[in-house]
Amino acid sequence: MSRQGPCGTLAAVKTEPLAAAPAARGPASDGGTVHRVLRILGCFAEKERWGLNELARALNLPRATTHRLLNLCRPLNFVAQDEDGSYCPGLELYRLAGRLSMEMPLNRIAGPILARVRDQTDETTILTLLVRSELKMFFALTASPSHPMRYTIQTNRLEPLTWGATGRALLAFLSPEEIGEAVRRAEPSPLDQRPLDEAELRRSLAGIRAAGHSVTHGQRTPNGVGLAVPFFDGRGEVRGNVALTIPEFRFDPDKQAWLLGLLREAAAELARKMGWT
Repeated sequence: MSRQGPCGTLAAVKTEPLAAAPAARGPASDGGTVHRVLRILGCFAEKERWGLNELARALNLPRATTHRLLNLCRPLNFVAQDEDGSYCPGLELYRLAGRLSMEMPLNRIAGPILARVRDQTDETTILTLLVRSELKMFFALTASPSHPMRYTIQTNRLEPLTWGATGRALLAFLSPEEIGEAVRRAEPSPLDQRPLDEAELRRSLAGIRAAGHSVTHGQRTPNGVGLAVPFFDGRGEVRGNVALTIPEFRFDPDKQAWLLGLLREAAAELARKMGWT
């Protein structure tokens, strides 16, 4: 039996293969064919199958415009269409995504670091990256443990910053204006749709800034504990975090300090190898 959450599944299955990082999506008022085509391709990083009407609504574009733009992508095999009429990534988009994901410097550097933390803890280890222009994040890379019951993480899908250890470990180090905008959006929990509690969130962010890490229970994954330590670039701007997701029944509170120590070492090593001080 598996337990499904919006960000991960506790099941005896393998982690999904890495795809391309999602493109930042601008407001619908941004014009230009190239801009709109890139927004369409970015949607396939979040979801593999789209109906025409659904995609038009997501992009806030007329149905006819969306259809015309999709038809521009089809001859070069960046977009394909199923027998039922749904649109999906074409072979050329998969080829490009696979090539770029293998060359992504953070992923190449982070891979062995995540694997080491996984081997030390025997739990799912995650690289999370910030998409600051969207006030969103995505899971870029994971390392899965040997347990037959473990979390598998959906990579490269934009997620809110207000829920879970991974999101809050980023949001805490953004500007007051950015935090205010995230609060204003009031996105519900991706796990159970419970409403955002602004007072609780702001207390949580203050604690994260003071401690340098985030720990949450059952916010993004069912019956899961999340631990995350952020890393920063050479200008001191938060860029992402290294995290662990652990089922509650395997989580030992007495080991929390040790787990966070491993994540701090991993985040520091990643930043150092990227040339960030």
